[in-house]
This record gives sequence, C-alpha cells and structure tokens, in this order.
Amino acid sequence: MLSETDSGPVTRFLELRIPPVVVFGVFALVMWLIATRFPVFDVIIPFRLALTVFLMGTAIITGTYSFYLLNQVKITVHPNNSTKSSQLVTTGPFKHTRNPMYLALSLILISWGIFLSDLLALMLMPAYYAYMTRLQIIPEERELCAGFGEDYKDYADRTPRWL
Repeated sequence: MLSETDSGPVTRFLELRIPPVVVFGVFALVMWLIATRFPVFDVIIPFRLALTVFLMGTAIITGTYSFYLLNQVKITVHPNNSTKSSQLVTTGPFKHTRNPMYLALSLILISWGIFLSDLLALMLMPAYYAYMTRLQIIPEERELCAGFGEDYKDYADRTPRWL
C-alpha cells in the first residue's frame, strides 16, 4: 500500500517540487508536439469527439466535486501542504480513489490524446502515472500517514490510489 523503495537523493529532491498542474501542462504540450511534429502514429479513433467530450466532462465533474468537498472542510488543495490537513475526506470521489483530482488531470490528458488522434501521444500516459505516483502521490501519502496514522492506513487499504 504505502511502501516504497528507497530512492536516491535526486529522486528525494524532486519529490513535491513541481506543481502537478505544471507536470500536466508539460505532458499536454509534449503530446501536442508529438502529434503535430511527428504524426507517424496518427490513427482514426471512432467516436473521437464523443469520447473526448465524455472523458473531459467526467474529469471536470470529478475534479470540481473533489475540490468542492475539500473546500467544504477547509482543506487546502495545494499539494505541498498536505501536512496542514485537519481531517480526511473519504466521501464522494474520494470513496473510489485516493487521488480524484490527479485522476481528473489524467482523464483530461487521455481525452487530449484521443482528440489529437495520436497513439504515441497516448503512450506517454504510463510515464505521467509513474511520475505522479512516485514524485507526488507517494510523498503526499507519507505525510498523510504521519499525520493521520491508522485512519489513513485504513483508508488507503480500502481505497485504490488511482482507480
């Protein structure tokens, strides 16, 4: 669940350094550059616009509702301030994933890749998940576990990290 391998000083240094929205923006830009500069993997995706709209809508609803729930209990959404959380939110999207706002960003990236109709751009998603998991989510979980102890461990045991 919360275990991680011991990482080197460079990895530790990068933890929680780059805001998730910047990481999202970089991946979106790289996906666009791949699709426009190297259109080798252009494909026709059936129902491309419908899929894009559906995933984008799902992402917006999930992200907005998650933000609302955190705001209701006055918990910051700033990812570098998870130690300042006063309570765990385990309802709504948080009942199904520990990271609904990161999931929403990933759904937007997937919908962007589908809209671009480029398989190579979509193949960047595992790198996005790996980066976010190792350098953003695991350090946040470490802080939440330190702050909430067994309550967070129980929540993490019953709720998946992504989906």
